[in-house]
Amino acid sequence: MEYKDDMRRLIDIVKKMSFEAPLEQTLDDLKTLSNATHELTDRIEMRVRKSLQPADKPKSKKPKKAKQPKVRPFPSVTPPPSPPQKALPTANPVTTSAISAGDYERIRQDFTSKQNALAPIKPSPPLGS
Repeated sequence: MEYKDDMRRLIDIVKKMSFEAPLEQTLDDLKTLSNATHELTDRIEMRVRKSLQPADKPKSKKPKKAKQPKVRPFPSVTPPPSPPQKALPTANPVTTSAISAGDYERIRQDFTSKQNALAPIKPSPPLGS
């Protein structure tokens, strides 16, 4: 734990000197601490990655198998033709419909009724005047 005490002592010195030392030196000290922290983080990350991945084992030589000749199909046999696929029935049949003038009229009436509902409220005169 001695190294932790040394580390804390150095951090305290840098903190104390940040108020007394020139700004340029303080920024340089901060940059040094930041770089040391970054390097330490990289080292720890590498250790974690190595501990999660098993060490590479030397590959054992596998006995080689004799090559087997490729199997070739008989030229006189042809595969049977596949049956034609039927279209799957759907639960809801597809229907199309055109938009009529009545549809436009219903939408227009609905829009105007909503617009009228949002009309501004007229102020009432003050009481007791």
